[in-house]
Amino acid sequence: MLEIKELKKSYQLNKQKLPVLEGIDLTIQKGEFVMIMGESGSGKSTFLNCISSLDQPTEGQVILHDQNILVFKGKEIENLRLKSYGFIFQDNHLIPSLTILENIAIARLQYDKQAYEKAKKLADQLGIGHLMNNYPHQVSGGEKQRASIARALINDPEVLFADEPTASLNPNTALEIMRILQELNDAGQTIVMVTHSKRIASYGKRLLILVNGTFTVNESLENYPAGKERYSRVSQLVEPYL
Repeated sequence: MLEIKELKKSYQLNKQKLPVLEGIDLTIQKGEFVMIMGESGSGKSTFLNCISSLDQPTEGQVILHDQNILVFKGKEIENLRLKSYGFIFQDNHLIPSLTILENIAIARLQYDKQAYEKAKKLADQLGIGHLMNNYPHQVSGGEKQRASIARALINDPEVLFADEPTASLNPNTALEIMRILQELNDAGQTIVMVTHSKRIASYGKRLLILVNGTFTVNESLENYPAGKERYSRVSQLVEPYL
């Protein structure tokens, strides 16, 4: 579904080249739930941004439907982000002056009556239907994040990218959000997520660990039952690196 070829990213720091991603090759299949871990500053978010069109890599290709999205410009990138990709961030980025319903609906490709109907349906599915007329400052952190998930799903994205979406939430709320993401994935939604938490990572179906610019660990977790066994396996894989 999403094929990454020889992806490299480097920055210039005081006239010196600082490599972050070192020629990554990776394929993400439809319906996967991929978790990305690594030390702080290892390039996890940089990788996510590069494959989701939010940042431009130094070299490489990101192939979606036989097209290298890295050559897209202007409208092509805009359409890609609206039609194919959904985004969830640590900060929910809700607009304070809009209601929860409006915050969800505004991301719809066609902002019309159907956008509101779709937003209401998603809000109900995510357990915030009763908060549709509230403003962001009137709801909890977990409820805001549910709204941001609904907003990310409003255009039926092929891939949902999540960058530390539970990092600012308390443990119980974080697990509630993960159960929602798990249910979405069980229904067929492809998810690629960055996290620093072993507990959160154990909700995924594949674990990648970024070390020195490449994925030192790339292992399926599906052979380990969700819960203690999968968490134990994640802990074993993470131990040498984090």
